[in-house]
Amino acid sequence: MKKLLLPTAICLAIISITGCGEDSDGIFGISNNELEIHQFERVNNNVARIETEYSDGERDIEVTNIKGSYDSSGINTLPVSTILANDFEGTLEDQYIEVNSLTVTRPIYGKNSNERFDYKVTYRTLDLSGVDATSYQKGNRPQDDRGIFTDLNNYTEIPNGTQFPNGSVCYVPVIDSERAFFAFNNKKITGYSTLNDWVTATEDRFGSNQRVETIIPFKMVGTNNEYRTAKVRFRATSNRIEYNYYGIEFERNIFNADYIDKGKTQPSQDSLRGVIDCTLVNEVAADFLEDQIRTYVR
Repeated sequence: MKKLLLPTAICLAIISITGCGEDSDGIFGISNNELEIHQFERVNNNVARIETEYSDGERDIEVTNIKGSYDSSGINTLPVSTILANDFEGTLEDQYIEVNSLTVTRPIYGKNSNERFDYKVTYRTLDLSGVDATSYQKGNRPQDDRGIFTDLNNYTEIPNGTQFPNGSVCYVPVIDSERAFFAFNNKKITGYSTLNDWVTATEDRFGSNQRVETIIPFKMVGTNNEYRTAKVRFRATSNRIEYNYYGIEFERNIFNADYIDKGKTQPSQDSLRGVIDCTLVNEVAADFLEDQIRTYVR
């Protein structure tokens, strides 16, 4: 299954996103203070539908097995995420969430301080009605790929020409953060004893066939900027897109981390000049995909 990389996290028009509908209350069943997003995950022969519901104050996740037995243990009880930034240590929790139509705002609170900053995701909408697998075209190089990439491209067992029904919508996340930060939790801990060991192993992830660039330390973060981070970047090749990996050294452990830059981070929103990742969808599209996966995926 191919996964296109969104700017970390978390997300994620046929000609241009701005031409595919309004980001207003009431469209596609969206309410002012509740947003429901669906996605599908495949691990080997196990496929699950994951429904995430954001409402004022909380986030709920429901997992439905479609094929096999997807290991969802603990998915709704993920540890609190540690947040490290320049001169800052804090936490991101599944509470105090604010939902305003298509915008989800989550506060990050400083440890042992009153400091706080906001992490915001606004979901742009794209009408998927009538879209099929041919809406995405693979080029000779990753940078030449074009179109709208959906789970019809991930689950190729579904017959060619199958189209999303009327009312199908995908959500493209636009991230906006008041500060740059790293996020990780205990599920991201690695077995490496030093950040240098993590870098060495990460650099070998694709063998010698992909150009790699490493920055260590990438940034110094924490209350007193006492923690080192590293970035390993794999440039795009003829058959791979670009990948970025981040590691962090925290309290004698090495973690894989997500990195969110300051300001707005926008994914591709123009299918004529790039690829729009449309694998986060509404209930109509998810019901359709679940039916197709149950019928055709073995």
